Amino acid sequence: MLEILAKNHDLWLRMVLSFGCPKDVAEDIVHEMYLNVYKYVEDDERIMYDDDEVNKFYIFVTLRNLYFSYAKAKSKYRFVDIYEYIESNDIEDEETDEKSEELDRALGSLIEMVSEEINSWDVYHAKLCNTYFKSDMSLRDISSISKISLTSIFNSVKNYRKILKDKFMEDVEDFFNGDFHLIKKKSKDNGNI
Repeated sequence: MLEILAKNHDLWLRMVLSFGCPKDVAEDIVHEMYLNVYKYVEDDERIMYDDDEVNKFYIFVTLRNLYFSYAKAKSKYRFVDIYEYIESNDIEDEETDEKSEELDRALGSLIEMVSEEINSWDVYHAKLCNTYFKSDMSLRDISSISKISLTSIFNSVKNYRKILKDKFMEDVEDFFNGDFHLIKKKSKDNGNI
């Protein structure tokens, strides 16, 4: 079965690319599809019309679901390459070390301020917030493990996002604008550092 699937590798790749996926990630998603089909499809007739005709719609849906899972996981966190950020600001080489240290201190201050805020909450909310934001678990996963209703977890996470956004959005904007001195000043004024 996998040999027949692999004959259409270019088609599967084009399908994933049509979702707007980068080429290197598209290759990974197609290979993940092969693994999932091998692992979960016990009856070849589920994905084969005849002995050599693949159910392309089934494969399309599988690829689409894998892509959406990847996109969801990626959107959960926004990763910023610090060095790319420094280069985008056209900082000269002599200033790079000093600016990098200032950038690291500002990022550390920002992370520390958010952590202190979360840790000042009661144990239930602090643990739930840290579990959601620091792990790759979905709300459903947290609900099934903790036996807390999905609605309750959803509402709590929604409130956490609002609280953190209201409290730290200006600091995050200052960070991305390069106004690191404002972050330090605010954190000292708040008594967080």
